[in-house]
Amino acid sequence: MVLPFMKKTAVIFTLAAISASCSNAVSPPKEPTVEAQPVTLKIYMWDAIFQEDAFQKLIAEPVKKKYPNITLQQIVRGPGMQPENLVASGDNEVDIIMAWNDVLVQFQDLKLIGDMTADIKKAGMDLGRFDEQVLDGMRDGDKKEILYGLPFAQDFYALFYNKDLFDKFGVAYPQDGMTWEDTIELAKKMTREDGGIQYKGLDPEGPEKLGNSLSLPFVDPKTQKATLDTEGWKRVFETLKQIYSIPGNQNTISNHAGTVNRFAKDKNVAMYASHGVISGLAQSDVNWDIAQYPSFADKPNVYGMVKAYSLCITTTSKHREQAMQALQVMTSDEVQLAYTKSTALLSALKNPEMNKHFGEDLPLLKGKHIEGIFKSKPAPFVAQSLYSGKARPPLEAKFKDVMAGKDINTALREAQEEATKQIDALKK
Repeated sequence: MVLPFMKKTAVIFTLAAISASCSNAVSPPKEPTVEAQPVTLKIYMWDAIFQEDAFQKLIAEPVKKKYPNITLQQIVRGPGMQPENLVASGDNEVDIIMAWNDVLVQFQDLKLIGDMTADIKKAGMDLGRFDEQVLDGMRDGDKKEILYGLPFAQDFYALFYNKDLFDKFGVAYPQDGMTWEDTIELAKKMTREDGGIQYKGLDPEGPEKLGNSLSLPFVDPKTQKATLDTEGWKRVFETLKQIYSIPGNQNTISNHAGTVNRFAKDKNVAMYASHGVISGLAQSDVNWDIAQYPSFADKPNVYGMVKAYSLCITTTSKHREQAMQALQVMTSDEVQLAYTKSTALLSALKNPEMNKHFGEDLPLLKGKHIEGIFKSKPAPFVAQSLYSGKARPPLEAKFKDVMAGKDINTALREAQEEATKQIDALKK
């Protein structure tokens, strides 16, 4: 996820912030004994979340300060540098992979990452410092026996709303603790035409986001079969149908950036429920605020599945112990505190000081009701499949058919059949 606001706030990342007081830090882990020869560790970044100066100040310099022999170099995914291009030697050799936990399955398939339990034990690292549910997002399957990486940061879901529209129509702002039913009723009040402009009350960004709140997979990673014709996805379709059936509230299901633009740039959406929105707001003058993400009535205070940025040592790295040293610094209280102060991602640590200082160095978040973010917890992460991306388009297409009048049960059965065909073709 590219965070444009980092360009504006790169100056925030100072060595002073990274060297912040350790008064709230836990006892440091046992220091491993590693030969201190000079070494350059390459970090493969799934997204360009750091401008180079921010990467140096927030990541590379703290590691260099602790371990003068270690130099960090970031390599960002792009043309010719996809996961399948990473090799065991030469320019494409990497030591650490930094990627969202829901794409780690690609690196698992390529045998580029494996169980890091032995590395963590050897380093004497305390896993109890991490939020257990976020840490589980790095683990393998149902048994959670294999730990592929350590969480560096996590995204969050929230209900973003346009204050000017609520003021314009004299409607009270969204409150924390609303269910989807509550939010739909509020959306009915905010969906109206005024001055030739059709204002939308609520945009939930399609089936995937609601499904994440219920920990619904698209594909079973064990059987590699689509899992769309289920009661869970039926519930999602029923809820979405209520939202999109509000007269005037029809929204085209598009990509994430397109949905952000409707709220942040077009400014004709009163409420937008999603994650990863802050970066889009950095380039907008919309008068926005935050409320707690809506929840299903039987799953109160729960938003979408764990979405965490992971740190994984590659199976091909020739410098595993030095890479582990770098990870220990990157997940230290000092670096985590500096990071969460300066960005719009949450720390993965349990230390309550992290949330207290979330975003405090970002002018964009000044005066916002960020307390609403912390009133929900993420839904448990479910293991992903290489074929999950093939099941999502048929699901979205069939929901459009539902809005055109098709029966939900029929639509889900057809989505299942279409996804199965695409997966089978890809396997062949």
